[in-house]
Amino acid sequence: MAPHEIKSGSVMYSHGIEVYQEHKAYQSEDNFQIEKWAWIDTEGKEPFRKVKELPKNKVYMMNPPKFDRVHDMAELVYMHEPSVTYSGLFLVAINPYRKLPIYSTENIRGESGAGKTENTKIAIQYLASIAGNGSNGFGADSQSKLEEQILQANPILEAFGNAQTIRNNNSSRFGKFIRIAFNRYGDIKGAFIDWYLLETSRVHTQTLEERNYHIFYQLLNASKEMKEQLVLKGKCPADFNYTKNSNHTIQGVDDAAEYNKLIKSMDIMGITTEERLEFFRIVAAVLYLGNTVVNHNYSRVDISHYEMACDLLGVSPQLFKKHLLEPQIKAGHEWVGQAKSFSQVKDNLDALCKVLYERNFSSLVSRINSAIDGPKSMEGMSISEGERFIGVLDIAGFEIFKINSFEQLCINYTNEKLQDFFNQNMFVLEEQEYRKENITCDDTFDYRNDLRPTISLIENVKNPIGILSCLEDECVTQGTDERLLAKISEQNMSNPRYKRDIYNEGFSVKHYAGEVKYSTEGWIDKSKDPLNEHVARLFAESKNQHVATLFKDYSTASIVSARADLKKTLGRTRKGGGNFHTVGYKHKQQLSLLMNTLHTTRPHFVRCILPNDRKRPGEIQSNLVLHQLRCNGVLEGIRICRVGYPNRMPFEQFREQYKLLCPEVVLDEQDSRKACQLLLYSVNKLTADQYQIGRTKVFFKAGILGDLEEQRNIKLSDIFIKIQAGCLGLIARRRVLRRQSQVKLIRVIQRNSRIYIDIMQSRLWKVFHRRKELQYTFGEDNAFKKKIDDLEQILAATQEEFQMVNRNQLKQIEYQETQHKQMVAEYKDRIQRLESEIICLEEENNEWVEKYHLLEERYAQLETDYVSTKEVNEEQATMLSKLHEEIKEESDENESLMIQCDDYCKENNELQEKIQLLEERLVEREAQNKQLWADLTDVGLKHNEELGHRDSLIIQLQDDIQVIKKHLQSHPIC
Repeated sequence: MAPHEIKSGSVMYSHGIEVYQEHKAYQSEDNFQIEKWAWIDTEGKEPFRKVKELPKNKVYMMNPPKFDRVHDMAELVYMHEPSVTYSGLFLVAINPYRKLPIYSTENIRGESGAGKTENTKIAIQYLASIAGNGSNGFGADSQSKLEEQILQANPILEAFGNAQTIRNNNSSRFGKFIRIAFNRYGDIKGAFIDWYLLETSRVHTQTLEERNYHIFYQLLNASKEMKEQLVLKGKCPADFNYTKNSNHTIQGVDDAAEYNKLIKSMDIMGITTEERLEFFRIVAAVLYLGNTVVNHNYSRVDISHYEMACDLLGVSPQLFKKHLLEPQIKAGHEWVGQAKSFSQVKDNLDALCKVLYERNFSSLVSRINSAIDGPKSMEGMSISEGERFIGVLDIAGFEIFKINSFEQLCINYTNEKLQDFFNQNMFVLEEQEYRKENITCDDTFDYRNDLRPTISLIENVKNPIGILSCLEDECVTQGTDERLLAKISEQNMSNPRYKRDIYNEGFSVKHYAGEVKYSTEGWIDKSKDPLNEHVARLFAESKNQHVATLFKDYSTASIVSARADLKKTLGRTRKGGGNFHTVGYKHKQQLSLLMNTLHTTRPHFVRCILPNDRKRPGEIQSNLVLHQLRCNGVLEGIRICRVGYPNRMPFEQFREQYKLLCPEVVLDEQDSRKACQLLLYSVNKLTADQYQIGRTKVFFKAGILGDLEEQRNIKLSDIFIKIQAGCLGLIARRRVLRRQSQVKLIRVIQRNSRIYIDIMQSRLWKVFHRRKELQYTFGEDNAFKKKIDDLEQILAATQEEFQMVNRNQLKQIEYQETQHKQMVAEYKDRIQRLESEIICLEEENNEWVEKYHLLEERYAQLETDYVSTKEVNEEQATMLSKLHEEIKEESDENESLMIQCDDYCKENNELQEKIQLLEERLVEREAQNKQLWADLTDVGLKHNEELGHRDSLIIQLQDDIQVIKKHLQSHPIC
């Protein structure tokens, strides 16, 4: 329902925007106000459904129309979360959930995914397509094969490294950095994949809404021959502990078809059938190791159902059981068996499965690298050519869940480091821009260390000790989760980014994306990964060559060399010895390697956005998108880019945009830089510290450009008002002319009507009319006689009328002669007056001619302004169509909500009836309880009376017994 007419000077709210009506603007018939481009509701009418009235402190300032569809949010005048639209700092990729006709089948293959992984594939496919000419590489055939292998690396990595999570059906649970090398001619020479931070805990633990890695379910849906070789015939996910508590299927995904795609990709990659079987054998062994049953009988621990896993791994079941339950330790010069507890055996099994899967994954990535690295890709190239590569980093984003554990801390710590890397990079770019334009900034511009307190809180080694270092120390000293929390709080209580939980269940860390509460439950066990060194040595001596290769660093020769270089080995702790690994330390070391690699590159940033959690095309959930923009660092990036002078415009653009403010100042100025200086000096309420003039651009502090835009809008409003006034005046004059012509026509009709009435009342007309009637009444004989009579009557009547007319004419002639004499005298006087007025009018005409020339010049200027405003109106027309589409979508959604509301009302009525029935039953039950209580009281009283009576009888009997005893004592029986 469209709102009614707006009163001048009123304040209205439209979609939460405060709009002040300065004057009564022109409105169309449907009361849509063109000037504000919004529906306005006023009192006395039913409000529009979308309108909300909010308190003033919750109403945000709206950016001027100039900033609609701006490519860089850092340029916005008012920066707050409701105004988030675009960001030029990042390439923001939104999942459309539909196939878009923007890529050909030769460039893009595969289904539409959900975020970073799919965009990574698209980037790699794009690079392979534009650099795939083979002009100076290996030749057309080998080049096309290499590019196809690079593209087919993704399906293999997704099968082993991706899994279903709560938010994504194909989420990458590891980070990968894909480097594509080019020769001097721009052709692909090869590629290399670095992987980071594989989520190994997913191998043995998933929630009900998630899944293990895709490869487990694909092998359980593999071909019969493959399942027979892996001893998986007749097995399903419900038969294994590591898969039975997760989703067995994904809607719209066929694991058997995905397995066939995986086999095809491995064939293209050049992975032989034997190699493929070995990679799959490790996965099957992990499944069977997860089914190992640990029995706890009193003080003895035993295991069962482990033989199949040992057979797949090519090791002796007896030795495996011995090394797992009672590993030997050296005590002096002798080896002594150390019995493990029930929990230690379970932890060792889980750690063993994680290490097996991780090393198998690492071996698979190495095999892929050997295929896609190209034949001698770096030979014959200089150092600079060897460094010519494009890298694509795909890594997990920031995570905030209801319960955040150790995995979330590692992921968020990684994103904190990447965001800090972005801050450093953006500071360098901004600093270069300011130096180029000769702009000076104060100390507040340096935001390079904004995230250092949070990073130090997590990774510091000493003074104070960070979270990861505290965790590492507690893992080495066999600490507990409670002691870990106490130590972290003791070391970092003074850090403003740290806050301990009031219920002692964890702590909170203030990240760039917001404050995250972490629970420390189970952190010690998750970080230890207590790999049994004796079992690892057993695997190094496996009959299976692939298994032995995975654990070759635990062979006898490798151990000797490793001990000499223990400090350089990745994943070993600073304290203690042996092969005791901590996940936190390993994570920090891998992240350090990744950051060192990134610092040698020239980065570009992509942020992937999930538009809705229902996976529907054309639907955007604002809160979800805003949460992602906050978590993936877009808002943080915009914040740091707004430090200093975020708004900047070239001199020519600024002059053309704001010359309306002082047109007379810059009218004759040819130099654009001086013109900008004159404009800025002439603008009111603008001080020198609010802007700086560079060599080619004008730089403004945040919000200043909005003030200038507001003043420009006021000037434009005055021009539009004058144009509207001229148009409305023209319309009004046309209406008056139309009305005057209508009045003339009405008067003509009235005059003709009066003449007709007078004729009808004349005697001559009556005689004529009567004669025509008689002409048809009488015969031809009487007609002639009747005509003579009529003519005599007419003659008599005409004579009378002629005499009367003569008398009247004489009177009129006399009157006209007197009037004529008077008029002649008046005309002479009027002629004299007119001659004097003509002289005055000629003088005024000359003045009006001059004014007309001035108005022509003014009209030309208005015409140029009208062309510019017409372009603005066309842009606003497109905005209007989008608003109508949004209104239609909201109305559809409201209809569905009304249906739901009706259902809820029905359910509410049913519940009220049930409540009433229950209340009636409750009243009846209370009455019954009162009656039962009264009966119980009566029975209790009677019972007490009986007890009293019995007590008196007992006392009497006791007295009688005493009397009898005394009697027997005095008279004993013989």
